[in-house]
Amino acid sequence: MRIVIAAMLLLLSQPVFAFGKTGHQLVCDLAYQLVNSDTKLKLDTLLKPAPHTKFANACSWPDEVRSQETFKWSAPHHYVNMARGETAVSLQHCPAQGCILSAISDMQQRLAQNPADWQALLFLAHHIADLHQPLHVSFADDLGGNRTAVYFFGLPNNLHGVWDFALLKQLGYETEPAKANALLAQISQEQRLAWQQGDVLGWANESASITVEIYQHYKPGMLLDEAYVRQYQPVIEQRVQQAAVRLAMLLELLLQ
Repeated sequence: MRIVIAAMLLLLSQPVFAFGKTGHQLVCDLAYQLVNSDTKLKLDTLLKPAPHTKFANACSWPDEVRSQETFKWSAPHHYVNMARGETAVSLQHCPAQGCILSAISDMQQRLAQNPADWQALLFLAHHIADLHQPLHVSFADDLGGNRTAVYFFGLPNNLHGVWDFALLKQLGYETEPAKANALLAQISQEQRLAWQQGDVLGWANESASITVEIYQHYKPGMLLDEAYVRQYQPVIEQRVQQAAVRLAMLLELLLQ
């Protein structure tokens, strides 16, 4: 009965396709701290006409507007899906309306052509964060984990929701700002150099590999508790760190 109730709640809820607000703020806050002073100044100047002028807060803007008629074109650009049984994605997985892979490339080009394009900046920053949330590179048949039933500390949820916001909330990142500084301090120079290697497709397939592993342990209606948090805390924290390092690198290249 408990499983049936959870499944019904999930079917009634709207799918979510975005790293939670806390995740986006974390990634952009860390990236802002990682870039040089010239890039910080350019970011501050670029965001003056934006709805949010602080970079960390502004990075959630693409989620705020995605349902608006003017920006409905961007809705499919927060994720990329593969078929069940596949273990990697390629550009061929992008449908005609685009996906997170094509969107990142498009926004880099827009920003390179017009360094004053604050919308391109925020879409780029947002999509880089989403790319590193594993369930944004996931399976099409359950909408990236939105149609999975789980209980997280006794409350109905789904795998996508757990990885979007519930894990970070449980770890205290919504209420303890000092935790962000600790994440930043933990990044070694060796890690930073290593994480700057590769490309967007490679970073996406890091997420795909994690997603495949997550699903190997999934059972409908399963109970996720402190043991699950302990198991995946290093994974989600490293994905935030990697996203921040890579975003900082792109910003310094594009805003030089």
